This record gives sequence, C-alpha cells and structure tokens, in this order.
Amino acid sequence: MGMTITEKICARATGREKVRPGDMINAEVDKLYIKDLRFAKGEDPKGLYGVFKDLLSSMGISKAWDPEKVIINLDEQPARTLKRAEGQLNAKRFKEEHGATVYEGEMAGIGHNVMVERGHVKPGEFIVGADSHSCTYGALGCFSTGIGFTETVGVLATGKIWLKVPRAVRFILKGKRPPWIWGKDIVLKIMAEIGPNGAVNKTVEYSGEAIKEISIDSRLSMCNMAVEMVALNAVFPPDEKALEYVKQVSQEDFRAVESDPDAEYESTHEFDLTDMEPYVAAPGLPSNGRPISEFFGTKIDQAFIGTCSNARIEDLRVVARILKGRQVRAGVRMIVTPASFGAYFQAREEGLLEILQRAKAMVTTSECGLCVRPSLAADEVCVSSGNRNFTGRMGDRDSKIYLGSPASVAAAAIAGEITDPREFL
Repeated sequence: MGMTITEKICARATGREKVRPGDMINAEVDKLYIKDLRFAKGEDPKGLYGVFKDLLSSMGISKAWDPEKVIINLDEQPARTLKRAEGQLNAKRFKEEHGATVYEGEMAGIGHNVMVERGHVKPGEFIVGADSHSCTYGALGCFSTGIGFTETVGVLATGKIWLKVPRAVRFILKGKRPPWIWGKDIVLKIMAEIGPNGAVNKTVEYSGEAIKEISIDSRLSMCNMAVEMVALNAVFPPDEKALEYVKQVSQEDFRAVESDPDAEYESTHEFDLTDMEPYVAAPGLPSNGRPISEFFGTKIDQAFIGTCSNARIEDLRVVARILKGRQVRAGVRMIVTPASFGAYFQAREEGLLEILQRAKAMVTTSECGLCVRPSLAADEVCVSSGNRNFTGRMGDRDSKIYLGSPASVAAAAIAGEITDPREFL
C-alpha cells in the first residue's frame, strides 16, 4: 500500500521509509511560525518568553533550536492592546537573545500570508505554527498544522514534535470551475456537505482535474479553513502552478512529493464544480453553507474583507472590479484589510486602493483587524470573507456573521443586502 503526501512528509521528517495512519512519530521540524501574541502573558503567567527561558535553564542549554527556522511576525502595528504590545516587545527580546526572523513594519501583515510571500513555505516541508490557521501553507504541497503553547516551547528547545500520523480524507474536485467561483465558495460548499465534524484530526487532501484551474490564492483560502473542519492539516498536490509560485518567492532547494496511486484514504468525496453557484455560510458555524440564492435579501450593516482566509491580491482585484464606478450603500460600513503589506502595496500600484476608496470603502493597513476586535452591536449583521462566524466572534452575541467570498461581500456592500455577485462581474 502506498502513502499520501502527508504520510511521505511525516516519514521523511522521522527518518523512516514508511509510516501509516495512527503511527506515533517524533518529527524533525523544518519551520516554526510564531505570532506576536504568543509572546505575551496569557496561557502562562510568564508568557512564552519567560517559560522558554526557564526550560532552557532546566535543560542546561543557553540557546534556542535553529534560529534560521524560526519565523516571528508582528500581526498588528501599531499594537492596539497592552497584551499585543507586550508580545511584540518580548518577540524582539527573543530575537536579540536567540536569533530568529522577525517581520515588522512594512515587511509584515497577517503572518500566514507573510510566511508564504516571503518564501518560508516549500513543497515537502514539515511546518508547524503557533496559530490554528497554520494549516494554510498546505496549499503549496507541504505538511503544516497549528500547535499549542506547550508544543511551541518544545519545538523551540528541540526542533522536534511528537504527533500521530493522521488518516486522510480525499476531496476530488471535478468539472470546470465557473469564472465567478473562488476557493472560498468551494470550501464553504465542501464543509456544508461533510458537516462540522467531517474531518476531525484528519488530513484533508485536494485532488481532481478541477484543481488545475484553482489559483494559489484560492488554494491558500481553502487550506486555511481546514481547521474549521477540525482537520489537522490540508494539502494540495505540488503541481506546476505551485512549483512556479515557490520558485518566484524562494531560491532554496526543496523536494516535492505526491501521493502514490495506491495510497489509502479513510473516505473519498467528489464535488462537481460545473455551474456551481456562489456559497454563503449562515451565522453560527462555517459549515452552515448554502447556495447564495437562499440568502438573497438579507440586509447587512457591515461588509468586511480581510483575515488570513482572504484579502490577498486576487481578492482585492475582484473587489475593485465589482466596486469600480459604484458606491457602497448608504448605512453600510465596508472595511477592506489587505492580507499583507505585500498585497497592500501591489494593490496600491495597480490603482485598486483608489477604486475602493472612491466607492466609500474604508481601507486599513494589513493586520488581523476585525477578525479579533469587536465591531458589531446587538442585532447588527455582517457579511465577511473571514473564516469564522461563531456567536459573538465580531462583537455582541446578538449580532450575526455570514461568510462568503470577497466577491459576494463586495456585491452585498453595494446592494445593502446579500445578493448575487455575478450581476456585478
């Protein structure tokens, strides 16, 4: 029996020829991503910085594991909370004492996008991140998953992590993707069909003829939401499109792997994208997705495009295309937060930001933004390109969040209600 992409990467990281689902492994980590908040006090009174110093002292060593493999990002600048400011200060102290790559200022943005754009993600690598959406990187054919506070400290000290090789769920995408369908629509449809617990602790593997037409930005969005399926990780095969992207952002060597034809999957699901309708998820769970037509006429107070799920350059382009020559409906707040400063500057060079501002959208600098800050009063309704629509996620518990593609969000901002984005494309 052959191996999946994830199994091959886990085997290589463990120095084995073969691993099987359920095997416990002690894997060598290729990259560790940490966001600034992890260095603040919270999960432990001393914070990651203090706990790590104590651990090194108890182990009789003075330095962290390979600093070239530790990437830290300051997600919010300037810091808007004392906790975030404390985390950023400690992150810089950590760099001074142990070494690490730290992105701040105009080099930063939302960390998961920075990791990809700055060439820290390559096919075949074993990557972990101190944030649940670290599963995003699987879009480029690597294993990547989020880890907790304790595991992060352990990886910093040893460069290794202990985990169970996950069973695989395969999603075969068939047919021809319509031009109005993006990765967000596809993943919302998939989650709606498999349910909120359809991939618990599994590896999600995308395959099928239709993936060739799915852009890297859309693949990142689809892998980003693996954690919303309670999956351990998600991965796309490293095809020509992925390899070309990686070569553009990194000069380092890598070794891509693909699943064997006889690899074993716990379950396989097929999805035909032909003539697919845009999807929207109703408030409460990201898996509450249904065709957008079922939500037509739903009045909104806020339209938000941002988070590590979307707001990359592909998204900003389609939003500008929809908004060009139009105005956001009076009474609707539209906030656009680019996923990284790289995307922000590229959008500025292409004239996209001016289009958005002329349409009365509020464009912010790159950060996690409204994904982690309250912005909705009781009974207010937001349509968001984010990844989570849990009760109280963006404000009052009586507010409501619908999830959709950036195109669907932009169309709703113009109409003042959820409507068909195809009418504006």
